[in-house]
Amino acid sequence: MAMSPGQQLRSVLQSELNVATQLTELLAVEREALALSDIDTISNINTQKQPLIMKLEQHGRQRDALLTTSGFPAGKQGLEAFIDNQNEDDGVALNQLIKSLKVIAKNCQQRNQINGGIVSINRQYLQRAISVLRGRDPESSAYGPGGEYTSAVVRQPLIGRV
Repeated sequence: MAMSPGQQLRSVLQSELNVATQLTELLAVEREALALSDIDTISNINTQKQPLIMKLEQHGRQRDALLTTSGFPAGKQGLEAFIDNQNEDDGVALNQLIKSLKVIAKNCQQRNQINGGIVSINRQYLQRAISVLRGRDPESSAYGPGGEYTSAVVRQPLIGRV
């Protein structure tokens, strides 16, 4: 027996929720690895994140294709119209899945922003350390005549000093 469009959409949304939950958990592990500067774990997580992101994109395309083959426009408005045309039980189940997806998506976004902030701060510290080792004052930087970013004060580098 073939699945109805409502059942198909529910299946796609459930699968999307499962993948998004995995991604959220992975982002939590990534945060810990970033805090510990555990390069091996960070690298491993990056290779695990990519397929999950690709699956989420695939589910989004499946959702849009299901909507359009059912005569509804792709996207949020089409999804809402599709759900409005389902029986009450299916509509409630679909709305609950969408609500859960929104919560997970917001959680993913927040965790990703935190992780990005940690990476940005670590990059700034690294750039300052490199500037100090090269004998440049990281606080007094400017743009050179060609528009390039340079340090205005250059001291004797710490690297290579005997």
